[in-house]
Amino acid sequence: MYRLKIITSLLVLATISAGCGSLSADDPDQAVLDSLREAGSDFSQVHPFDFYIYHPTREGTGQICDQLRANGFKVSVREAATGSDWLCFASLSFVPSIDKLAEIRGTIEGLTEQFGGEYDGWETVVKPK
Repeated sequence: MYRLKIITSLLVLATISAGCGSLSADDPDQAVLDSLREAGSDFSQVHPFDFYIYHPTREGTGQICDQLRANGFKVSVREAATGSDWLCFASLSFVPSIDKLAEIRGTIEGLTEQFGGEYDGWETVVKPK
């Protein structure tokens, strides 16, 4: 089995830059799901998803992580790879669906609105049939 990481913001930007009209910048989650399906991922299987939320303070990052943990996510607070921000790294496994991803996006964007910070997308692996 091979592993293919999909990061929503990078994939959408790369595809739009390449002039592909099939992906919509208005719905990056659906665009990445379409790419996963095209790569052969079996949407009847549970996939592990990782979500990236950045905040300028460790305290703010911890508040976001605490809320996500209460919603069933596995979370950790880490220093960002670059810059001075902190990362809330959140993981959750589920069967891929646009409805579930929209629900999660709404939760995360609500938390970033409440506590500050920035949602930087998600990644998962291709799980072939």
